[in-house]
Amino acid sequence: MKVFISYSVDDREFVGKVAQEITPLAEVKYWDQSKEPGENAWQTIFQWIDECDAALVVITDKVVNRGMSVGQEIGRAKAKGKVVIPLVEEGILASALGCLSGITYESIPKVNPSSALERIKALIEKQKVKVDQAEGITALALIGLAALVLAAFKDKGK
Repeated sequence: MKVFISYSVDDREFVGKVAQEITPLAEVKYWDQSKEPGENAWQTIFQWIDECDAALVVITDKVVNRGMSVGQEIGRAKAKGKVVIPLVEEGILASALGCLSGITYESIPKVNPSSALERIKALIEKQKVKVDQAEGITALALIGLAALVLAAFKDKGK
């Protein structure tokens, strides 16, 4: 499973902790850890979003005050049909979350964010099961298709 994390660079310390918590469950991509010098930033970010199974969005007051980039990343993830899992800092007004229209979010307590991290880990695990099941169904379908092709060639050779 692949997870892209969208966030404000001012929240990189917290995002590092989030990434560390979910790395055992998924391949994680986020700007501060995954960028490579010389690459086109938006092209790289959009590629990570396109390839991810879920976009984890960390929304704090820093994002709300300067969140154009996070809004673009959420828009891309939604347009590509990705699961968007928002973590929203306690105290952020719902009116500031227009980009999350229709998406349920997990609140991040300012004092002790560990409970929110545990909930997010559980959501990532649940999503991982769905991804694994979908990949298993795809593999079975491909095996079935290959068997049909082989059977067709075998019958054609008679």
